[in-house]
Amino acid sequence: MQQPFDDTTKAYYRRYFEKLDIPAVTQYEVFARSRAIDLMVTCTAEDLHKLAETSFAHFRQINALEFKGYHDPLTAINLNVIMMRAWGVGAVENDKPSEAEETPTPLIGIRAQEIAEMPDQRTVTIICVTRPTKVLDDLHTSFRFTPTPEPGIYCNNEHQIPVWIIHPTELALKPANYPLLPLARGAKLAEFVELCIEQGLVDYLRLTLDIGLLSDPDVVWHKIMEVMHMDLQIREETWSYIDEFFRTIPEAMSKVPTFQEALEEAMEKSEQRGEQRGEQRGKELGEQQGKQIEAQRTLTLVLRHRFGDLPTSVVRAIEATADVSRLEQWLQQALDANSLSDIAFGADK
Repeated sequence: MQQPFDDTTKAYYRRYFEKLDIPAVTQYEVFARSRAIDLMVTCTAEDLHKLAETSFAHFRQINALEFKGYHDPLTAINLNVIMMRAWGVGAVENDKPSEAEETPTPLIGIRAQEIAEMPDQRTVTIICVTRPTKVLDDLHTSFRFTPTPEPGIYCNNEHQIPVWIIHPTELALKPANYPLLPLARGAKLAEFVELCIEQGLVDYLRLTLDIGLLSDPDVVWHKIMEVMHMDLQIREETWSYIDEFFRTIPEAMSKVPTFQEALEEAMEKSEQRGEQRGEQRGKELGEQQGKQIEAQRTLTLVLRHRFGDLPTSVVRAIEATADVSRLEQWLQQALDANSLSDIAFGADK
């Protein structure tokens, strides 16, 4: 089954460190016949200071970062293989070019002899989309992972090479954890999608949508539609990513069985929120206009996703309609229509 941690996603995390001027190498080969380490990160004392307020504050000079996807949970066997690779770093000079490069990719600035002589300067960090219950709980007496003060982060610090396990779904919703929250699932993923849209965190939003559609598609679609119907100020730069999401994912709606129900529920909740806020704030007119704009935008997005470029007459009909219930009626028709002619634009006006 397809894993969320494809080359594109690994490259994203490589770029995350490179933006901090911290060298990182994807698919770092340890042994000729061994699966490569997903991401190797080397740090100087200055680099470690940059990471002090992040989920990677435990890093040392040489760091192996491994990803375990939704369909690839961490097992005891996996853990032993990962540790074998961590100990193997420095066993041989890694001067073989990677498939994507024409020049060698040694561990940045550190010779194999130096690495072999300093195992106490290595760490292993395993990011697990699925919580590895057996490793953390059932086998606690064997592996001795203990929770840290930060929710979702566990550590075995009893050996020369400490091992950290991070389960993004348990992480707190705070800036230090933003780089790993795109890998969360369920309610935490929904909260992070909304936060990205509200605060204009477009880099995290793009990764969250890409990974979330593979690991938890119902949550992503539900939250996108809900946010678009909320009385929420969405940053303009964020709309291009939402538009692209609708345009470029083929048949995405058909992949989510509960999309229709999620849409209807989001609309119902939107109406309830509108009524409550109208009573509390006395801004019914402003809220109605906000709902109208969001309903028009949502309808246009769905139509373009399904039928491509829209005729000017359809665009004008949408823009000229202030009745939110009519816009929602057209949206419902759009979900089932085979063509634009199946939607009653302008009827019974």
